[in-house]
Amino acid sequence: MNIPALRAFVCAARESSFSRAADQLHLTQPGLSKRIAGLEDSLRVQLFDRIGRRTVLTEAGRTFLPFALRILNEADQAGQALKALQPAQTGRLYLATTQHIGLYYLKPLLGEFVRHYPGIDIEVDFKTSVESHRLLSAGELELGFMSEPPLHEQSLEYIPVLDERLCFAVSANHVLALQPEVTLHDLTLHPALLPGPNTRFRRLIENLFSEQGLALDVRQPSNYLEALRMLAETGLGWSALPLVMITPELVRLPLQSYEPSRTIMLAYHRKVSLSGPARLFLDWVREHGLTQPEPTPD
Repeated sequence: MNIPALRAFVCAARESSFSRAADQLHLTQPGLSKRIAGLEDSLRVQLFDRIGRRTVLTEAGRTFLPFALRILNEADQAGQALKALQPAQTGRLYLATTQHIGLYYLKPLLGEFVRHYPGIDIEVDFKTSVESHRLLSAGELELGFMSEPPLHEQSLEYIPVLDERLCFAVSANHVLALQPEVTLHDLTLHPALLPGPNTRFRRLIENLFSEQGLALDVRQPSNYLEALRMLAETGLGWSALPLVMITPELVRLPLQSYEPSRTIMLAYHRKVSLSGPARLFLDWVREHGLTQPEPTPD
């Protein structure tokens, strides 16, 4: 059944007038007449008699009216039931992210989401990937952006949103920056500025060197990439950093064939029922993802 045609039929029957029914439904009278004519054609009956200016139901029309009312009522109830399944466009969204992801990747995505859903109150908490992973596993957090954890929890769902390219960099005044060619072995002769040993980032770099039978001299480990970049800019050693973090004070070493990448992801607990705002944001991320901005030009 054509629901708009049924509404036109019921309204015309209630008003006993095509013109008044058209006004009620914000249609032109020819438009309403076309809907009813199409309904009559599909049913193969005449629903109205036109007597002067009056419009009265035929016997077929009187027989069909209660069925039309029932169909419209069922359609309205179905619409309400489906609407209840849709994520709420108001409420509170509590979101965790690392400082690095928030600073370099999240702003455009979050800004567009806020513009589309101004009724959602968003609270962003900056946490390390390890902290977010622990809170998600305990069911104390709905959604968390993180770099790929060393071990995946079976209870969590991980949605990859960006492959982040890493590169080797030193201060523009560092001796390695002056060499026309650089090898991984050359890096082992100088202090490395890297995250702590329990991070996925650190393991990526260590595995790269161990595959070549090389050992690293890691100094002043820090899980804050901004701190590592600052130390590298001072010339204290070389570091592996996301490409997006390279500044004019740093030189990207010519080791592109060895540059690894890591996965940035959004995670949630499989058995935790997400709130309406969280489901909306999850769908938004799945559709739009994160984009990697261009590195700062030299």
